[in-house]
Amino acid sequence: MAPMDRRAAARANQRAAAFIRFQMLGDHEAMHYVLTDATDDVEQQLGFTTALASIAGSVATMAMGREQALAYLQSVAENSAMLSGAIDIDSFFDD
Repeated sequence: MAPMDRRAAARANQRAAAFIRFQMLGDHEAMHYVLTDATDDVEQQLGFTTALASIAGSVATMAMGREQALAYLQSVAENSAMLSGAIDIDSFFDD
């Protein structure tokens, strides 16, 4: 890996870690800044997304174990797919 690629990966990891931290703290302004900074170009977006997924996968595996983390992520994907295709998405959230 070239030094420039290593620097880009390090920057992506930094942004992803900051984003997760800000998400945990509920700091929406900081999250917006990190996301804006990460959208300079397609390569940066991909690097950020990859780093975010890597960190999230590691944390989920450590917290839940590999099989439970995979089952949780499958559930999120399935539920999100159902919601994204729903004609009346609000009906899923009515009491």
